[in-house]
Amino acid sequence: MAKVVTAFADNSGAIHSAPIDAILVDLTAVLGRIGAEGGLTTGLAQIILEKRTEIEAIFADFDAMTAATGDRP
Repeated sequence: MAKVVTAFADNSGAIHSAPIDAILVDLTAVLGRIGAEGGLTTGLAQIILEKRTEIEAIFADFDAMTAATGDRP
């Protein structure tokens, strides 16, 4: 019998069974290759995801500080 299933697509269209898997693939792609064989990239993506709240707070502070001066990279 057919069933409805939930799946998550990353930005390249690959299907994953868990949202974290799709997000890690996208973060890895954005970060690019880090290290001699690129093995560090996935680990860094995992750390970024784990530290998301702290990272978002830092970017919010940065946005607030640069909004007044128009200084943005």
